[in-house]
Amino acid sequence: MWRTRLCQHIGQRRRHFSTIDANEVKKFSAKSAEWWDPDGEFGMLQLMNPARVRYVRDQLVNQTNTTTPTSKPFESLKMLDIGCGGGLLSESLTRLGGRVLGADASADNIKMAQIHKKQDPQLWRGPGQLEYKHTTAEDLLASKESFDVVLAMEIIEHVNNPLQFLQTCGELVRPGGTLFLSTMSRTFVSYMLTVALAEDMLRLVHQGTHDWTKYITSKELMSAIESMGQDWSVQDVRGIFWDPVCRQWRVAQEKGLVGAGGLESLEVNYFLTARKNDTKKDGVDGI
Repeated sequence: MWRTRLCQHIGQRRRHFSTIDANEVKKFSAKSAEWWDPDGEFGMLQLMNPARVRYVRDQLVNQTNTTTPTSKPFESLKMLDIGCGGGLLSESLTRLGGRVLGADASADNIKMAQIHKKQDPQLWRGPGQLEYKHTTAEDLLASKESFDVVLAMEIIEHVNNPLQFLQTCGELVRPGGTLFLSTMSRTFVSYMLTVALAEDMLRLVHQGTHDWTKYITSKELMSAIESMGQDWSVQDVRGIFWDPVCRQWRVAQEKGLVGAGGLESLEVNYFLTARKNDTKKDGVDGI
């Protein structure tokens, strides 16, 4: 059913199709002032950011087989943070040496990200580079942009056509590059935690922030990656769990462990890493 919904518009020409959900853009634009407020709407996302950065760092280090620790693991990497919001992830990637483009369909989000960027001289002195742009993945692709790393974190559940969006992100990745995704699984547990509890009972976020019907299970997302062609392979998928005692997010230690106890029915938040094979470098014959 999910794949059928995703493929409804796949035959349309990409230039005439946008995955942007105008209602979602309007919703997050209205909250743009809260991106850096620890007690605001995005407080939990702020707490998740260290775990996101560590996950990205560890995955990229494993791919390069680097054994020497470095304070700038993303140095020389051209990185796209699509759906960057107020720049939570973009800033962290830049501090670790990345040449980062933070892109968002909301002009208000980009404005807030630019304001916050000016508060830290390291972000504009280097060695990393940070640029923000009010744009979409489709427009970047039309401009023939490409990146070593594309990160679509907590965004695929907010677009109109997830498969089309995923394919666009994939085409923005250079051969040999990496695509990172973070989203929520469509399970009863995720509904209870993210909608019934977070929205309706505790009011941690505004009601209507999440649309549970747009959540994607890890199997569905891995299947979607496989549908992008033989150049793509899933390198890693694992859950991320909130520890209420320590008040921090913890990434599963085991590859493939998404739901608690390994049960698909207990999936909530998870990360996924996919790699676009470089046929020349990897020694694979092209078609």
